[in-house]
Amino acid sequence: MVDVLPSGQEIRETAIYRGREFRWTGKLDNRVATPELEREVESEPLRLDEMNEQELAEDLRGLALFGGHQFLAVEPAYGAARAAKEHYELLERGASAEEIERRFPGTAAGQGTAGRTADFEAAEEVLTEEGEGAAPRIVHGDDDRFVLDNLVYPHRAQIVFDNAGSTSTINGSQGSGSLIGRSTAMSVAHVFWDEVNDTWEADHRWAPGFDSQDGNSSPWGEWYRCYWVTIPVAYTTNENQNEFDFAVIDFDVGCNSTNDGVNSDRPGATVGWLGHYTASAGDIETRTAYVRGYPGIGTCGNPGQQCNVRVWGDISLSSENEAESTEIRHDADTTGGQSGSAIYHYADPGCGGCDFGSYLVGMHRVGGSSTNGARRYTSSVYAFVQQYSGEF
Repeated sequence: MVDVLPSGQEIRETAIYRGREFRWTGKLDNRVATPELEREVESEPLRLDEMNEQELAEDLRGLALFGGHQFLAVEPAYGAARAAKEHYELLERGASAEEIERRFPGTAAGQGTAGRTADFEAAEEVLTEEGEGAAPRIVHGDDDRFVLDNLVYPHRAQIVFDNAGSTSTINGSQGSGSLIGRSTAMSVAHVFWDEVNDTWEADHRWAPGFDSQDGNSSPWGEWYRCYWVTIPVAYTTNENQNEFDFAVIDFDVGCNSTNDGVNSDRPGATVGWLGHYTASAGDIETRTAYVRGYPGIGTCGNPGQQCNVRVWGDISLSSENEAESTEIRHDADTTGGQSGSAIYHYADPGCGGCDFGSYLVGMHRVGGSSTNGARRYTSSVYAFVQQYSGEF
């Protein structure tokens, strides 16, 4: 044993986490919150399908943070690499969507116990008028973002991560994420990794469905730490390989704290979660895409209107979406803090038990002068989730 957390949880040199063996590599002190780096949409993304299985397994090896302690998966992610390579081969030989879905079944969306949204069109309606804003580079023309209702699904399944200032309150956004299961969320690696200092950022306080303008800002609870986050080791060794800019956050870590009636280990059981599947390029390019998250400090929507810490969003029409091998180019307006937000659309993927609802197909991660980018939820991301989340 190397440490005991305030919760009483013991940190040991070897951790068997969700059936995978991790080795403790150190306690990391004096970590800080860092501003989001300026990123450009890459013109020539790395082709993961051209990597051999060993290379991909090494790059997908999990690096994890829990309670200020870092762990490294003992073995390369061979299972994830094999699954990803198999998916590429199916695509290469023109396998049908049905065959791909049988081998890589998606996960159905779930609305939790907090109340059901019957009319998704109404749920996506704005709470503020659209207008002009003043946020360069990743707002294209007028800032068309608007505030969403944090009390309804799917917006209450969007998570804010805050690690600047006090650990006892949420007063800003350094990143966003989206629940994809009762105890699992997706985001991007750069929300958690400090590229400048080559280490993890300070631990986050987090909450689903947060709205700083409400009398009760966190009606679905909020917590400090209480998560295990895993990112591909390749992101930490070469940050230019932005194809590895994704993160899996697991909340089922024994924190077992209940706040506003929501349990920290399984927040999605109450607020719900987005479905997720490896959508085809045709699916992505023929459906409206939705991006909802928590912008950082600045103005949003109408001129001079402060973002505060609220669920803001915009859409990208089907004609504005372009699916590349590992990226989705989209035209939904975003600013810093929204990195990690799900890009989702409404679909009925036909996967085992799935039905019509909101399905994550990528995670917003980068902005450009003419287009923004999301890490596409491809087979490599799918396989990483299967490898490092106990829920799937």
